[in-house]
Amino acid sequence: MPDLFEKHRDDMTHTAVWRSNLLRYLPHYHSGVELAYLVDGSTNAVIGGKSVKAEAGQVLISGSYTVHSYHDDNMTAIVAIIPPVETPSIQKKLLTGIFQTPVLTDEDGTIKTLMGMLLQNQDDAIIRKGLSYSILGYVMKKAGFAPAGSGIKSGMMSDVLRYLSENYTQNINVESIATHFGYSRSRFSHLFKANIGVSIPRFVNILRCRDAVKALMETDLPVVDVAINAGFNNTHTFYVAFKELYGMTPGEYVKSRQEKNAD
Repeated sequence: MPDLFEKHRDDMTHTAVWRSNLLRYLPHYHSGVELAYLVDGSTNAVIGGKSVKAEAGQVLISGSYTVHSYHDDNMTAIVAIIPPVETPSIQKKLLTGIFQTPVLTDEDGTIKTLMGMLLQNQDDAIIRKGLSYSILGYVMKKAGFAPAGSGIKSGMMSDVLRYLSENYTQNINVESIATHFGYSRSRFSHLFKANIGVSIPRFVNILRCRDAVKALMETDLPVVDVAINAGFNNTHTFYVAFKELYGMTPGEYVKSRQEKNAD
């Protein structure tokens, strides 16, 4: 089970691009901007807490540290992750701003052309950097891009997400997290939702449910122990959060995974 925070993506020094026939990933995030251009087929996704669907000729846009997931595999896509260090002159803007829409229609084929060129020239550092700037500039203009909110320190959201990833099993809440970072509860909640796209309780529940899935699949612990170890106060809140995230109960999820593995 991969971590929600993809640290290896934050260690990237240049743009990664590949062609994929599979676009099915659990919720994750990283500092790089992720673009998925659909060549054919379609896919459902959740980006920044918004459920969206993309068809061929459209591109899914996930900004810096925006939680995103894809849920279908009947498609072909060109996927690119552009780390902030690849485009240093707009690095701060990317880390502190948000795209106004998670799905953009490529009306004149510009994005398809640029993504295809990036795929073909990914080993040429100069061309790769130039195309990364071109793609980001075009998408930011067409999709809309704006500051996430005043008062947020550049790079701070990375620290917040790391803190949550390291402490989600503890007895933390919005008040304690806000205090830790020196904000009022209401101000911190607003900044987090504006930058990440989901509320703090929702995000913490995602972390806890993913922890629980790993325990359910790899151990024989009773559900109550799995829930408590993951940070939930009781099994009721665990079941509610789990079904909201995965669309089924923990038992149904384990059964479906076991059947899939058997096949």
